[in-house]
Amino acid sequence: MDLLLPLLAAIVFAFGSMVFKRAYDEGAGVVHAVVVNNVLLAILFMPLFAFESHPVPWSQWPLPVLTGAAFAAGHLLNVLSLRVGDVSMATPLLGAKVIFVALLARLVFGWPLATTQWIAAALTTAGVFLMGVTDFKPGRRAGLTTVLALGCAAAFSLTDVMIQSWADGFGVFNFLPFQFAALAIFSVGMLPFFGLRSLRAPRKAWQWIFAAAALSGLQAILVTTAIGIWRDAATVNVVYATRGLWSITFVWCVGHWLKNTERHTAGSRAMGFRSVGAVLILVSVALAVKR
Repeated sequence: MDLLLPLLAAIVFAFGSMVFKRAYDEGAGVVHAVVVNNVLLAILFMPLFAFESHPVPWSQWPLPVLTGAAFAAGHLLNVLSLRVGDVSMATPLLGAKVIFVALLARLVFGWPLATTQWIAAALTTAGVFLMGVTDFKPGRRAGLTTVLALGCAAAFSLTDVMIQSWADGFGVFNFLPFQFAALAIFSVGMLPFFGLRSLRAPRKAWQWIFAAAALSGLQAILVTTAIGIWRDAATVNVVYATRGLWSITFVWCVGHWLKNTERHTAGSRAMGFRSVGAVLILVSVALAVKR
């Protein structure tokens, strides 16, 4: 069950990303993927309080707030990396999250990791890079884009390890709504960076924005709950990394329904690299399951 939840989260994430891309095509902006999305995430997480049998330990309130701050920082760095450089350059670099989780869990929080987990993390990272290497287009801002994207991966990794380390003692279904409420507050605080006018979007775009936000919320609930309950962020992130595989599957099978043309624009060389990357990720998941 601990691996089924991140697997479902990966599938939902992949489909949600395509829905967000359709929202962008209809006129949505980055602010809708960050501020609006995160406020809706907080609303979706609030009902989880009802499933927690323990009272909120108010003396420990800084723990979920710090976790929410790390999550918000990851979102902001992701936005900056996409503004400075190409999506096709920044996105593959986010695959480093898998190895960051393993390093943080071991070196900062002292969680023991089996050899197979280290191998799975390394193979997953290599696989994600291979899936995006054909689209890598370095330019004048390649260095800054790399720093921002890797910073984003590190921030999200820290978020996962914090959940693994602190959620159980706080009460998982207390911790997660508290964390995402803090995320919403921090995200609203980013509005001056974007400008209030950035919230405007064509009426047709809003149905896609809300649909994508609902899918984003569902996958977030699945993956954070898996980490909070079973306390194995490294393995969860190996399985969660299959979202790259599901993205390719959805592009090929249902992409035309969402007006996605990537199936026809990718060449044979790109598909070859992506296939090798997919195999590495599948081997990683097999190691995780065997463990």
